[in-house]
Amino acid sequence: MKMKSIFFGLLFVNFQALYAQHEGWFEGSLVLSTCEVLVGEILPQAEHDVVLFEKDNSRMVYPAHKIRSVYFYDRKKNINRKFISVKNDDGVRSSHHLYEVVITGTVDVLRRKKQLAFSGQTEPLDFNYFVRCNNELTPLKKFRRKVYPQLRSRSDARLENFVASKKLRINTPDNAIRIIEYYNTLVKMEEPIARY
Repeated sequence: MKMKSIFFGLLFVNFQALYAQHEGWFEGSLVLSTCEVLVGEILPQAEHDVVLFEKDNSRMVYPAHKIRSVYFYDRKKNINRKFISVKNDDGVRSSHHLYEVVITGTVDVLRRKKQLAFSGQTEPLDFNYFVRCNNELTPLKKFRRKVYPQLRSRSDARLENFVASKKLRINTPDNAIRIIEYYNTLVKMEEPIARY
């Protein structure tokens, strides 16, 4: 029992330190796993898989397994940002992690800050990138081997023609992202046809 008290005491001290060291709070909304929507001040701590939330001088810490998504406008970067909670199940245990959404569509591109990121800011090289296709999360560096064959099998010749005409190398991250964006555009163009 004493060990449990010490653990929660340290956890509380760590979260107090997080509150103190970050000034970058954002106005936004937090959608809980119960679909309840909270609107207030948000400080995402994706590397710790928590979101700090404040409203009416009341502060709460929400772990990733209680979160569905987080939305806010980042004034510094002049972009709307979205984070989602993704359940990872390795067959032995499951856990939830927060990922930032980079591209959304039939195929999503997500990112997560590296453990040893060099910058305190959001520099592109400070992140690991992932592709989410059919609810399966794959590192972007495995796009050519694991994801691209699926996209090719589900699309007509336009995808391969796009890759060939733009001379895209499938194994580079920036080209993989361009291919995913184009694929999502193709799917979106076909949606109205599929409805009728």
